[in-house]
Amino acid sequence: MTSSGTTTTCAHPVRDLIIVALVSAVVGLLSFIVVTQLGDAILDGVTKAGTASIAVAGAGLIVLQYLKRG
Repeated sequence: MTSSGTTTTCAHPVRDLIIVALVSAVVGLLSFIVVTQLGDAILDGVTKAGTASIAVAGAGLIVLQYLKRG
């Protein structure tokens, strides 16, 4: 990733960012439920849910950045 020296602000509507955050939260909750139901410890469920949530949020923000360019 290169830096051009200028700062840019996010031009996405708040609605798009809220959708990404909600989808990320839902995926995290589902991941927690699945991991704990498969017999892992609660701490493992929290760890894997956090990882899944961060991954989905990152992917969602990348998609929003791509759509902004297009």
